[in-house]
Amino acid sequence: MPNTQNVLEYKCPCCGAGLKFSSADQKLSCEYCDNTFELEAVQEYNDSLNKTDTQEFDWDEQQNAEWTAEEQGQMRSYICNSCGGEIITDGTTAATFCPYCENPTVLPGNVSGGLRPDAVIPFKTTKEDAQKAFLKLCHGKPLLPKDFTSKNRLEKISGVYVPFWLYECTGNMDGQYQATRVHRWSDAHYIYTKTDYFMLGRSAEAQFTGIPMDGSSKMDDTIMESIEPFDMRDAVDFNTAYLSGFLADKYDVESKAGEERIRQRVGNTLDDLLSDTFMGYASVIPTSKQLRVNHSKAKYVLLPVWMLHTRYQDQTYVFAMNGQTGKMTGTLPICKKRQWSWFAGVAAGVALIISLLQMIV
Repeated sequence: MPNTQNVLEYKCPCCGAGLKFSSADQKLSCEYCDNTFELEAVQEYNDSLNKTDTQEFDWDEQQNAEWTAEEQGQMRSYICNSCGGEIITDGTTAATFCPYCENPTVLPGNVSGGLRPDAVIPFKTTKEDAQKAFLKLCHGKPLLPKDFTSKNRLEKISGVYVPFWLYECTGNMDGQYQATRVHRWSDAHYIYTKTDYFMLGRSAEAQFTGIPMDGSSKMDDTIMESIEPFDMRDAVDFNTAYLSGFLADKYDVESKAGEERIRQRVGNTLDDLLSDTFMGYASVIPTSKQLRVNHSKAKYVLLPVWMLHTRYQDQTYVFAMNGQTGKMTGTLPICKKRQWSWFAGVAAGVALIISLLQMIV
């Protein structure tokens, strides 16, 4: 079994309960005594609480099998400071909740492994905002299953700090294109068409800052890109206190793994810039393109995302909301019974219209 470590908790100086980071006032808040505290003050209080002695007991144990090297490499064990319960996670979970007393906990070993985040955007929206956005997404969908928006499903929405890489680079593209201009006119006898052909050359260059790519293999890249953009003007220096009350992951995808995707995004942007220069042509067909990307640096940040993973009829549905802007995305299931009823209703309506038309005729 992996070595057991203590978790990092932020305690309320007034009542001793676990504190959560509040997106409303950007402070740590206590849901039991309703007090709020500055991050620095709570950290000093938290440090004083952690200076305690521990006593260990030795027991005779019978063990039938040893943990494999692979299992030990994937698992982490922590002790909750509030209730003493053991928390088992994988190696990339940086913040979670104790399953026994539900106190918010930060797992310092997982946070500190690898690179330290350069910055974090604190949550600007609440769980209630995410629940409302989910209900709005589901509203007006006649084929949606009735129980899909149940209270139990809404409670499963969790706030997660997702690891992202932000890339800075310079890109330039040279393109050659075949274009046409078409002129038409007529006289009393004929209609004339004249097509002129052109060979065009275009070049574009741009500096890119903050191109995001999620650094967690658990997250669907398409979903993460669909909730962009994030406004990095709200980013602050990383502090573990922002993780309290939320889930968090540490990156397990290296920055160099994003090179191909970043080249695609840079190329698409430059291609759009070149396309905007084609005015007055009937058609423009590219014949060749050359893309060059000069690497600069990648910045490691944690960005706020509200997540819902839910199953319906043996299929998993994932919904995500930008924890800063409130942008929501996800694919909704279709109730087959409602679908057939809807088609039957449409078919009956069409049949009625046809019958009335035949009577009129």
